[in-house]
Amino acid sequence: MVLAGLLGRVPLAHAAPPTIVLIGDEELFIPERTDQPQTVSFSVQDEDNDLAGVRVEISPAPADQALTWRLADGAPSGTKLLHLTTGAVCKDTPYTVTLIATDTGSAATRRAITVQVLHTEKPKPPELNLDTSAIRVLPDPARPVNIEVKAPGAPACELDKYEWTAVTDGAPELVTDGGRGATFQYPVSGQCENWGKSYLYTVSVKDTGNLSSDKTPFLVQVMPWGKPLPAFPSGEKLFTFQPLQTGTVAPDQRRQCAEESVSTRWTILEGTLPPEGLQVLDEDNAPVAQWPVTTGELKFRAETCVGTRLRLSAMNRAVDGSGLDGEVSTCEVKIDPQWTPLGNGRLGLEPPSATPSTVEGGAQVGGLNCLEARGGVEAKLLLTRVSDGAKKGEQTFKVPGTWQFGLADNCEGGLYRVTGTLSKNVYDWNAGGGLGPGEEEATAAEPVLVQVPPLEVHLGPLGASQLVASCGQGAQGILRQPLPEGPCSAAAVLWSQASGPALSQPVLRGQEVSVSIQEGEFGALIGSEVELDVRADTPGGQTRRQKVTIAAAPFVEVHRVSEHRSGSETSLFGVAVELRNTTACGVSEVKHEERLEGLDYVEGSARLDGAPVEAVWEEGTLTVSGLALEGGATRTLTYVVRPHLLGQMAFSGSSSLRDIPVSFTPEEDAEASGFGCEGTGPGFAALGLAAGVLVLRRRRREG
Repeated sequence: MVLAGLLGRVPLAHAAPPTIVLIGDEELFIPERTDQPQTVSFSVQDEDNDLAGVRVEISPAPADQALTWRLADGAPSGTKLLHLTTGAVCKDTPYTVTLIATDTGSAATRRAITVQVLHTEKPKPPELNLDTSAIRVLPDPARPVNIEVKAPGAPACELDKYEWTAVTDGAPELVTDGGRGATFQYPVSGQCENWGKSYLYTVSVKDTGNLSSDKTPFLVQVMPWGKPLPAFPSGEKLFTFQPLQTGTVAPDQRRQCAEESVSTRWTILEGTLPPEGLQVLDEDNAPVAQWPVTTGELKFRAETCVGTRLRLSAMNRAVDGSGLDGEVSTCEVKIDPQWTPLGNGRLGLEPPSATPSTVEGGAQVGGLNCLEARGGVEAKLLLTRVSDGAKKGEQTFKVPGTWQFGLADNCEGGLYRVTGTLSKNVYDWNAGGGLGPGEEEATAAEPVLVQVPPLEVHLGPLGASQLVASCGQGAQGILRQPLPEGPCSAAAVLWSQASGPALSQPVLRGQEVSVSIQEGEFGALIGSEVELDVRADTPGGQTRRQKVTIAAAPFVEVHRVSEHRSGSETSLFGVAVELRNTTACGVSEVKHEERLEGLDYVEGSARLDGAPVEAVWEEGTLTVSGLALEGGATRTLTYVVRPHLLGQMAFSGSSSLRDIPVSFTPEEDAEASGFGCEGTGPGFAALGLAAGVLVLRRRRREG
């Protein structure tokens, strides 16, 4: 002991390492993805009471937390707990979990536990790549059906292969290579006997850990039908019936098996059904009102004389929900009514009637039977003018019945001829036209003649027309007579004088004529009327009496002066108007009008060349009538006016002869103020105007 004390502490010969006592089995089996820990209880005994600690080692090292541990103290005191949890594994995986206890002297004790992490999580079952778990297939060996499943999304473990299994006894084996697809092959033998059967299959998937998913069942239903056959094996067929006979049109074949599940769709390809006299019924004897129609068969029944020729398409169609259609074939339905050939018909034309714009009449037909069933017949009619053979119309009309031609260009009328021939039946059961093979067109009808009256031409007013008188030259001008639009618009026009001054040519021709009057007094011609009888030079021309008033070019000059306002003692002042005849011809019955604005006429003040003259004052106009103007002479009209208190003052005036204006274009309105008498001709004193004004002013002052 002394030596030991000198050399330091040394282990005692009887010191021992800790002891691990396992409470439970040394081999554990734990499923993957264990949320609740698997617990292992153990205790550590150390006689020296110098335990340093306990740790855990796992071999091999778990991947992705496939096996994890946690230590905890347990009860009673001194017991320890090892909690084990597991993650995902793709096969059963063994691990060695070692408990290691050490003391302060570095002595260690190991205790191994075998832990098997079991692969227990099955793959998700596959899903069919369809909206339904029942797969409907046709019983056709030439058309195998491919079945496919969807790959499970993001599987935890790699998938190995798919297993397809037949559940129903005698079910055809699916052709598969272990992948996601399989093929159903309908057996060739026993085809009709096996129609309508159903076969149950399952499909599952196995992962690389040899763990299989749940099985997904699906049903393969072999439909109790196949594709319908063509209605007529050869592709076409002819059905011929007689009127009053009920004829049935039905397919020669429908399906190889289960024919009752097929109907037929019928469509008219060529020809038309007559509007009356033919019944078409479906398989339930209901009238067919609309085409195409789907029915097992068609029934035709025609009345006497009623026929038809139709080309129909026929397509067998499954009506049991499969949606299958057969190939299209055709057939021809012929109901022959034995009509008399159109070439035997005779067209008869009734005597026609005519107006200037139309020719119309009636037509009959003979030599044909079943006329009503034909719907009548059509005839080609021709209208010609006899005088020159010109064709005036060609149309097709239904007969028996009425016909009408329009005469758009008839002006003079004349004799016309109507001829015609039968061309075709309005309704033709043969659907091929009016004339059969080898037939000739029916004999032409006897021509009929009709007298067409001329078009009446009624004239309207004259166009821009005028006769103008000139001094020493009589009167002349251009007269224009427009014609109504239509076939007679280019006709000549005849003019003849009815009354008035004699024309140089009493009869004229043309839509525009030059007219002259060589004799007559200048003044007497102005305002007089020439009446003419005018008509279009056609058989239907209607005479119209036209009147033309003779006018004149302006020849009277009008000059006006007024008293200067600044020299007036009162508001009254005088006005002088000179009227000069610029021609060498004297005129009488001239009327002169003075229009005053802002002024009033002083009654009794009017003078003509200084002598009182009768004047009419009415509504602002002063009128002097019956004036005589010798050739080249000038006459002066004077009068007195009184201005209004307010407003603008102005003069204007014009001269006329029998309502024909004869003065030059009226001078512009002149203001009453600003006109003086200086340098204005004879002056007020010489005209007697000044004295009259002075008398009026004096009376006003004395009053």
